Amino acid sequence: MGEIRAFTEEHLPEVATLYMKRMRGQPGPGSASLENYFREIFLGNPWATPDIPSWVYLEQGKLTGFLGIVPRTLEFEGRTIRMAVASQFMTYGGPVAMQLLAHLFSGPQELNFSDGASELAYQVWAAVGASPANLYSFTWLRPLRPAQTVRNFLDRESAALRLAGRAISAAAVPVEYLMAKLPVGVLRAPESPFQSRLVDADELFDCIQKFGSRDRLKPVYERESFRWLISQAAGGRGTLQMVTLSTPEGALVGWYVVYLEKRPGPAILMQIGVQRKAQFDRALSAVFRDMWRQGASSVKGQGMPQHLTSLSNQYCVFRHANTCTVFQSREQGVQDAIFRGQAAFSRLDGETWMHFADRNLG
Repeated sequence: MGEIRAFTEEHLPEVATLYMKRMRGQPGPGSASLENYFREIFLGNPWATPDIPSWVYLEQGKLTGFLGIVPRTLEFEGRTIRMAVASQFMTYGGPVAMQLLAHLFSGPQELNFSDGASELAYQVWAAVGASPANLYSFTWLRPLRPAQTVRNFLDRESAALRLAGRAISAAAVPVEYLMAKLPVGVLRAPESPFQSRLVDADELFDCIQKFGSRDRLKPVYERESFRWLISQAAGGRGTLQMVTLSTPEGALVGWYVVYLEKRPGPAILMQIGVQRKAQFDRALSAVFRDMWRQGASSVKGQGMPQHLTSLSNQYCVFRHANTCTVFQSREQGVQDAIFRGQAAFSRLDGETWMHFADRNLG
């Protein structure tokens, strides 16, 4: 019979080794860079607290399971609650995984959450009593340069398809220039009356605090922890941009955060917000316009249940990703808010901002 313990510094080498084997399929220990990243995310985050730690599973002194946890603060109908965001869930077997999750669910937090659960992980979550958050599990994609979007897709496939992708890419620039002149909405260069301005983390924080969210369940940000979050989100191989949006007269109306992968690649919308819901269409158009101008092939993001019509009207394509969002809560009201799409979850509030895949593993 194994033992579940709180994750500490002494477990870092074994956790990094477990990551290399279970997540990367590679033998041998993890690098110092990988160990440092586990330390920073799960031991050094500004929300770390002894009563909601990450967990390890030990069998006869050997580490055979890990469940990374980043606590976050939420507001539910005017009341402060806590959420445990799970990430890097890895074990050598299903029984160990179920024991770790059951142990997590017995903690003091009101909500347990993951927006990156694989099909296998989802089965474990469901077996221990969690539910899928279907409205937050699908993703959307807005092609900006259709030929390049196809090339990006083919690049992820077989060698033969990658060659076809390169052939498409050779003709992409002139073809897409001509396509943008056609009177077809999805092919035209996006436009918006809103003006964009690059800002830093403090200016972005002030904008979010000014407008906030009217959803029943929403994140609570504090300036210092928000700075840390943004610095981590910006730590990958791409570029993070924080932008405020204003009317032509200069009135502030909203913001967005986007992560640009290697160009000409896709841009990932991490978060978007507006002062009033009626402004969302123009704010979304501003994102597409700005990313078009910067050469992104497409923009993709997670489901935003309250804005499905806007996404559809702006030629977004919807799909269910290879991962899904799952949650567990003992509070019926919290469950109801998530099932009804009344939670203001963004890619800054789950685990998408983490960059484990970008660590130097050598």
